[in-house]
Amino acid sequence: MTDIVAVHGIFMNRRSRQQMRDDWRSAIVRGLQNVRAGGADEVEVECAYYGHLYNDGKAGLDAAYRPADLDTGLERELFLAIADATADEEVERPEPAAPTKLWVPERVQGAVRRIERHGIFDGASGVVIRLVKQVGRYLGDADFRERVLAELTEAMRVKPRVLVAHSLGSVVAYDWLCRQSTPTVSTLVTIGSPLGFRGIRKALHPDLGATLPPWPGVHTWVNVAAREDAVATVKTLDGLFVGPITDRLASNSRRTAHSATVYLQNVHTSTAMKTALRERG
Repeated sequence: MTDIVAVHGIFMNRRSRQQMRDDWRSAIVRGLQNVRAGGADEVEVECAYYGHLYNDGKAGLDAAYRPADLDTGLERELFLAIADATADEEVERPEPAAPTKLWVPERVQGAVRRIERHGIFDGASGVVIRLVKQVGRYLGDADFRERVLAELTEAMRVKPRVLVAHSLGSVVAYDWLCRQSTPTVSTLVTIGSPLGFRGIRKALHPDLGATLPPWPGVHTWVNVAAREDAVATVKTLDGLFVGPITDRLASNSRRTAHSATVYLQNVHTSTAMKTALRERG
């Protein structure tokens, strides 16, 4: 039995499984050491790595994404929600779009300005567009979604004590768990999760208006969201799903607001994993 299975989120398509394991395990160990978890140095981590699947030539030239590339459904809604989460208290001053840009609605133009002023992902709105395009592809491309879920199936064969999932990975982990006929892991820890965004929950469960989304078949679900993290558009998941969720608010810098390795060293994340590992020890 392996201690932890980790599921990555966005922007891992230029990385590798080994890089993920090295970076994530180091961060997990440091966090566990900080909370004085016994045996932190020996923790075993298996990675569900699917970033390479985005390199199949179907995603377009993501480095050149512009607002006009956003689909009018889930992608635009999520982009606007992230922008709303970055909004400063100062009065928004509209700026005209450059004549060379393709036309997009004023609300989207305003969203671009808020994102670039906020500084998340170095203030690059194109990076946020790439983020929502990756989320949109997982939820909208059935074949691609099945390939991602198959990767998590392989990783979960090690029967972990904890499943920790970041960003889009939390959507993948939740989706996978809901498809299992029997419980497969006791503790789920989600970090920087966009599962609070209604559009994502609606894409996962089209009957969302009639009922809450189902419980993912775990004993304990801990959700950690940084107040600065605009991707975790809704910080509190408890009450949005059937069953109790322990929500913990973290604090990251703006530049590291959505960083997986920063989240993995947060006291709330480390404490949740320490508790799970001790209970199953």
